[in-house]
Amino acid sequence: MLLLDSVKALDLLYVVQDLGFKVLNDRRMFCPFHQDDTPSLIFYPEQNRFHCFGCGKRGDIINFYAEYYQVDFKTALQQLAVRYLKEQKANYQANKFTVNRTENVVPKAKIEEKIFKPVFSEIYENFREYCLNQAPNQVAKDAANYLRGRGFTDKTMREFNIFVIKDYGQVNLHLKKLYPLQVLQEAGLYNEKGNLVFFMHAIIIPFYENQQIIYLQGRSIGNPTEKSHAKYQFLKGIARPMFNTDILKKLKTNQNIYLTEGAFDCMTLVQNGLAAVSFGSAGTFKKEWSKQFQRFQVIVYFDNDKAGYEGGLNVLEELTLAGISVERKYLPVGYKDVNEYYTKLSD
Repeated sequence: MLLLDSVKALDLLYVVQDLGFKVLNDRRMFCPFHQDDTPSLIFYPEQNRFHCFGCGKRGDIINFYAEYYQVDFKTALQQLAVRYLKEQKANYQANKFTVNRTENVVPKAKIEEKIFKPVFSEIYENFREYCLNQAPNQVAKDAANYLRGRGFTDKTMREFNIFVIKDYGQVNLHLKKLYPLQVLQEAGLYNEKGNLVFFMHAIIIPFYENQQIIYLQGRSIGNPTEKSHAKYQFLKGIARPMFNTDILKKLKTNQNIYLTEGAFDCMTLVQNGLAAVSFGSAGTFKKEWSKQFQRFQVIVYFDNDKAGYEGGLNVLEELTLAGISVERKYLPVGYKDVNEYYTKLSD
């Protein structure tokens, strides 16, 4: 059995309690990854996994350990093996997951002083770095022209760190050489067939939290002519977070913050001097996100369609119930979304 399989087979509940956490009888505990007022993290012994319904963190024993101690995936794997697989202690360095350096476990007393590092951020960053270093080609030109046609300046593309998969085959092979397929699948980048999910979606939009990539969204160049794929591609099995949340830390109390559906709508408003975040679609707003808007004057600015209308009403209701100052802004008739409206205004 590979080291990865052996570590994943460790009893998650046992390890968590051995690390000093108290697990309640209903398999819940206070989440260590966010300010938790009620026990929102639950364990699933049958799958040997966890999920927090407050912050969305989830995964297996390696994910939990890496997130709690703020180490990368490989280091978490090694430290768990040394601590709980005594028979493999002498042999784990020969495993293909070995790295050349070791990182000390962060003492629990100091954990809250550090910025949380998502487990898969390193993979996402390496993915982006490799794409940026690929030689320019026609795909890159087409992507840049498409984004400019959507009204985005080169400055905005740089500020949001948009990047392009210039050669899908090269990227696909490169990531497989760096990481085991199972790890890439856990990160949501690869499907069950073992292929990078962004096959038809060369434009990649990174989502950041604390200046680290925590999520990726793909966009096709133009609108698909075939029904075989959609305009957007999201990570497989990874909960979608808000886009551009780091802006919330820069705003002063009572400043306006616009809530949009898509990342392009959000980018458009920011390019025009407004503060904005996006939810990804009209129906993906999570109730626990409400508390992040308590200091601000919120403006819901959703798409001009049935989904946008109904989704906007839902967000308006949730924020109002949470005691947050919120209003609704509607697009003029004939405009589909915020990006289209601002793009046509500038023509």
